[in-house]
Amino acid sequence: MGEIVFKAEDYGFAFSEAQDWFWAATAGFGLAFILSTLLLTLDRRRIAGESVWLKPLKFALSLFIHFLTLALLTGGLSIELRQRGFLTATAIAACVAAAFEILYIGFRAARQERSHFNVGTPVARLMYAFMALGAVVLTLAAGILGAYIFLDPNFAGGAGLRWGSVLGLSLGTLMTFITAFAMGGALSHHVGQEAAGAPKMPVTGWSLTVGDRRPAHFVATHMMQILPIAGLIFDQALPPSVAATLVTLLAGLSVLLTLWLFRQAGQGRPIFRGRHH
Repeated sequence: MGEIVFKAEDYGFAFSEAQDWFWAATAGFGLAFILSTLLLTLDRRRIAGESVWLKPLKFALSLFIHFLTLALLTGGLSIELRQRGFLTATAIAACVAAAFEILYIGFRAARQERSHFNVGTPVARLMYAFMALGAVVLTLAAGILGAYIFLDPNFAGGAGLRWGSVLGLSLGTLMTFITAFAMGGALSHHVGQEAAGAPKMPVTGWSLTVGDRRPAHFVATHMMQILPIAGLIFDQALPPSVAATLVTLLAGLSVLLTLWLFRQAGQGRPIFRGRHH
């Protein structure tokens, strides 16, 4: 009986140096999410009414999803493009930046201190600046991968997946920069003064009484997953031209939704109005 050899490229995806880094980061942030969940159940300390480990948990989950997306889509590139040294350098930079982010957020959580908008000391201001730089590197990695997919006529996937990936990664990068820089520059998620004990949306914690920039940021970042998935679904049931058209329309709607949510927040209005008791 001959030896059975599994070749990933037989299934349309092949491992590359950049993809190896993305997969390693995916695994690492999956473990960070599990650890944060465990610490959240064991440690009862709180910051502003929330568990000190809630922010590390949310960031670990977000980074897990981000790197899983990059790993899967990098595997669809043709051999020539996915072996480019610049793409590998981009992957390494993104992984280093993400590791710094989660370690610093976890360090602050362990000390029962805020990691974001914490500029009370020179060291805190410096670390906050490094966090902002790390966020730029992380986000830009997705935009760079989107450019590689755009330049690759042999990308493994149908027209819907290809254009969903290009538009999701590139537009998601742009919209994420717009929403994230607004929050970072204002040193607050909110537009307006949220009263103590004011109602919030379940799970997300978004404000129901004042403007909150996080919904716009959420839609912006998750365009990177929603559009490729939508394109993949369209590919299964529709002709290539129709699939590409529909995913392009969905991309436009996603951008409009992001801008509308961003404008709502900027005017100090929540997306849903809660009742304050």
